[in-house]
Amino acid sequence: MMKFIFKKIRESILTIIILSFGVFMISHLAPGDPLVSVYGSGVERISSEVREQAIEDLALNKPLMYQYGIWVKNSIKGDLGYSYKYKMPVKDVINTHLPNTVLLIGLCLILTFILSIMFGLVAALNEGKLIDRVITRCTTLLYCIPGFWISLILILVFSVNLRMLPSSGVYDIGKENDILNRISHLILPLTVIVIGHLGYYSNFVRNKVLEELKEDYILLARAKGLSKSQIIVRHPLKKIMPSIIILMSLSFSHLIAGGFVVEYIFSYPGLGQLIFESAKYHDYPLLMGGVMLTGIIVVLASLVSDILSSLIDPRLKERGMN
Repeated sequence: MMKFIFKKIRESILTIIILSFGVFMISHLAPGDPLVSVYGSGVERISSEVREQAIEDLALNKPLMYQYGIWVKNSIKGDLGYSYKYKMPVKDVINTHLPNTVLLIGLCLILTFILSIMFGLVAALNEGKLIDRVITRCTTLLYCIPGFWISLILILVFSVNLRMLPSSGVYDIGKENDILNRISHLILPLTVIVIGHLGYYSNFVRNKVLEELKEDYILLARAKGLSKSQIIVRHPLKKIMPSIIILMSLSFSHLIAGGFVVEYIFSYPGLGQLIFESAKYHDYPLLMGGVMLTGIIVVLASLVSDILSSLIDPRLKERGMN
């Protein structure tokens, strides 16, 4: 088992190294002027001498491999660089945005987990009935609709027309300590992300429960006089719970990706919006810091998923060693 874990850790480290190199090269080779982050719209009015001095100060005139080597060396020491746009260390910029993303993604993960089990169990308990068809078809339909389209519809209905919920930000100005105000800003982004993942997970739970109900041990439980709902809660649900947890961890990257897009649409000041913004303005240090942090989180989630999978099903460990 330890050999399997060490192998997965080596693969994770290699993945992070490849990610850092790829992102660094692609971002630096992409068209655009990184000095826009420094001078804003006034970049076109600066003199050639000031431009050359700024490029030299930022080491943008050095070969890319040299710049990458310096970035790796500093990153190992914990120095992620200085943001061109925010004029402050990258770590400080990320620290102000990361809690918002953790809150949003964490709540989405919890809500998706709970609601998918609830809908899946209700559908399984009423197999073939109207409520089963309504749940499976509605959740599947919502799963197929693009998240950005749902976001725009919700903004149009609840923010523009009804004026019930805010369409941007994490709280209103001067209300950073108002919990209800923060919750109101979370409702629409949460709804979009949960809707985008609920259909897949709830149908997975439903189908897994129905498969378990066909097993021989279920006949014994029925012979003891247990009702269908009692059987599902006591036996199939416990048996498929590890599979649900593994599926959620495997899909963690999709959840983060969906959350980042929603952050950008709702102008939610999280890590996703920060990455989009840094890419737009060619703020290389901030872009690298945000992408690498996200990549490490996703790789760690995948590593945990692989270990959990191997503990539950030893056959997966044998395949991973080949």
